[in-house]
Amino acid sequence: MSLSNHYLDLVRAGKLSRRDFMSLAGTLGLTAAAATSLLSTAAAAATPSRGGTVKIATNYSGSEESFDPTKMDNATDAQRSYQVYNRLCNLDRNMQLVPNLATSWESKPGAKEWTFVLRDGVEFHNGKTLTAEDVIYAISEHIKPGSRSPAKPYLQHISGMKADGKNTVKIELSSGSADLPYVFAHDFHMGVVPAGWKDGDPVVGTGPYQLAEFTPGLRSVAKRFPNYWKPDSAWVDEFITQGIADMTARVAGLRSGDLDVVMALDPRLVSLVSADPRLKVAEIASGSHMTFAMLCDMAPTNDINVRMALKYAFHREVLLKTVLLDHGQVGNDIPVSPAIPTYAHDIPQRDFDADKAAFYWKKAGISGIDLVVSKAVGNGEEAGLILQAHAATCGINVGIKRVPADGYFKDTWMKVPFCVSGWNARPTADLMLTLGYQSQAPWNETHWHNERFDSLLAQGRVELDDAKRKQIYREAELLLHDDGGVIVPFFNNYIDATNSRVQNFKPSPAYQLSAGWMYEEVSVANA
Repeated sequence: MSLSNHYLDLVRAGKLSRRDFMSLAGTLGLTAAAATSLLSTAAAAATPSRGGTVKIATNYSGSEESFDPTKMDNATDAQRSYQVYNRLCNLDRNMQLVPNLATSWESKPGAKEWTFVLRDGVEFHNGKTLTAEDVIYAISEHIKPGSRSPAKPYLQHISGMKADGKNTVKIELSSGSADLPYVFAHDFHMGVVPAGWKDGDPVVGTGPYQLAEFTPGLRSVAKRFPNYWKPDSAWVDEFITQGIADMTARVAGLRSGDLDVVMALDPRLVSLVSADPRLKVAEIASGSHMTFAMLCDMAPTNDINVRMALKYAFHREVLLKTVLLDHGQVGNDIPVSPAIPTYAHDIPQRDFDADKAAFYWKKAGISGIDLVVSKAVGNGEEAGLILQAHAATCGINVGIKRVPADGYFKDTWMKVPFCVSGWNARPTADLMLTLGYQSQAPWNETHWHNERFDSLLAQGRVELDDAKRKQIYREAELLLHDDGGVIVPFFNNYIDATNSRVQNFKPSPAYQLSAGWMYEEVSVANA
């Protein structure tokens, strides 16, 4: 890169003024006319043009796909949520809270009373203006009696909500939650619908795109909403989204030009895609992780000896190198991102130990166990085969049972003793542990019930002292590590890929495909 291009990048990033660039022109060997021309070219390149269609392939397809925020349960639903809905807050690429539909928020001491001030003049796709009553209704749908919303555990402590004028929402909690704004910022289920909206009604949100076509398990078409409240965003005319579980098919579509963006690139294909000048790889470290879930209320994994034998049968370093090709980091059966301050780094790393695995397996007294795998979980089958080989050296017989990707998270997950699954990153320990491991959580994938663990989560939500909070979550993570039914062998980087016509795609550690920022930021070259 030339020195002049380096300074032009600083201008684009807002770190160097145009005036200062012009003053450096002589030092850079540029005439005033040449410097002005470069600035004009850079400005033109930095301004996206509107138009074009972007075709996206996610990694899951199933008949249960939904636009109902209370029923969404997969990564394909998440991307459609980002297109059509907005949340109260958002997370920037440093995982910090930023405004979205709410311009500000605050709580009283104890984090039991929250006030959210809404943006004025936001329009729904049907022309209705957003009000506090819409936000209250949208949240209430997740916590009403009979709701099975995956977001319900986060919101179950809401004891009351009321509008204070047209644009202010006041929320009262039965017990404090210092992470409440993070729930509204990160969880894709928290898209706001207009008051009275029901599943089956025309899909209506305030997001950058409005739904034009949807066939569950096949595809959706979302077209730019002309009255979106962020005028300098949403550059693409339409996004076509479909789930393709097979990674090879996704990459083939990208290389042929049938697809423009693909989610969850297999680490083994990174070098292939990177070598193609028509394509671009976007990678970022994350708290996303694969889990091997053992049901704690179903034989044989209800026996702690079975669970401990399997935990010691995992060769995590080998899995990281073989499955992820080092595009990630080793896990320690703690499903909290290691980047979060409340991750317990001091809990001893659990390593492969053939003697301990054999000891616990002998105590369990069973002949074998089946691991259910599916293409619905990327690399899950490969990881299972590696486990099978290492377990055999410990005297443990692990059978591999393959099931179809379609409907996997509806028909298999949380219904068999031992299966593979995957989780995306969550920005706080409470959000991850509450969603996946609290006793009453709809997504408690191991059916693990521990009263002390639940109590610790309740304590952590109201504790504002960082040191005390860290100790609370350490104890909770240790309980899960030693007694729970989850195995976390590694954390994987988010790896997505685009073709070169897609401009300004930037990954986010919060979620795949830039955690929704793509739909506001990307444009199509020569649209």
